[in-house]
Amino acid sequence: MKVNSGLRVPATYMLSIVREFGELLRDHGLPVDLAALEADVIAGQAQIEAVFPLIDALNDSIGPQWPVKASFAWRNQMHGALDVAMRSAESLGGALDILGRYGRVRAPFARIGARKTASERIVTFSPAIPMEEAHWQAIAEFILLGSMAMIHQATDNKLHGVRIDLPNRSFAHRRLLEDSLKVPIKFDGDAFSIHFVKVVCEMALPFADKVLFDATVQQLQAEASQLGNHDWLVEDVRLVLSRHGAKRPTAQVVAQELGLSQRTLVRKLAANGTSFREILDEHLRRRTSQLMQQGDLSLEAIAEELGYGDRTSFSRARRRWSKKRH
Repeated sequence: MKVNSGLRVPATYMLSIVREFGELLRDHGLPVDLAALEADVIAGQAQIEAVFPLIDALNDSIGPQWPVKASFAWRNQMHGALDVAMRSAESLGGALDILGRYGRVRAPFARIGARKTASERIVTFSPAIPMEEAHWQAIAEFILLGSMAMIHQATDNKLHGVRIDLPNRSFAHRRLLEDSLKVPIKFDGDAFSIHFVKVVCEMALPFADKVLFDATVQQLQAEASQLGNHDWLVEDVRLVLSRHGAKRPTAQVVAQELGLSQRTLVRKLAANGTSFREILDEHLRRRTSQLMQQGDLSLEAIAEELGYGDRTSFSRARRRWSKKRH
């Protein structure tokens, strides 16, 4: 049984991407069932895991710069009440409060953090569920582009005192990112983040409207409440396993990292229709696939990397995973 996150993909973003790039993907003959994905999005059934093959296809056919070229999907009007609330806030600091508190309404698969130092305010973005680096890079860029589009509009394009930090990795499309984000970028950060000098957060916004702001915040609160009913425990377990890499922590170790007893972890996972063994199997299956794609490791080496005593036990595990997936 594959453990899905249960996190639905916002329809406005996905429909615009599928419909804009669909013909190009079909021309390339890439293995993505766009009709099925579009139907699931319209029905509100598409989960974030279903988007990963689409990201792979876009990376293959267009290149990793495709989020920059997808401005039709991250422009201001695509963000609904989030954009309206940020634009109608009294100050830039108030708009950033909205982004930090309700940004996940539009991006439930990301964690948006906010912290203050003596000199600046920092908004950070990290994945809420385990995903491959190429998938997170595309999604994080998309979120950054959308966030900055809303911030630029809220300040009537008079933004200053801001920089963006991106992880230290290869960005072949640096110039495109700089042109689209319209602020200085450092490419040697630890994470995807936006840094605002303290004084700029006091900037009064030209479109402040208390009545509109209060109404849209109420709408965002209702949407956030629905998202809050989602049980994040499965994602938290998968993130702990992802942090351990090739190691295989026990249920007790994972429970301790999550601040739970092993019995409580087992009970809560059962209530979600899964178990620690099923989540661990999915994690190991995914790690196996990643290691095999590297092409430079034998099955014996992969088995050893994943903590199996011999190739036979590793082969039995692979057969078990295959049966569960079918």
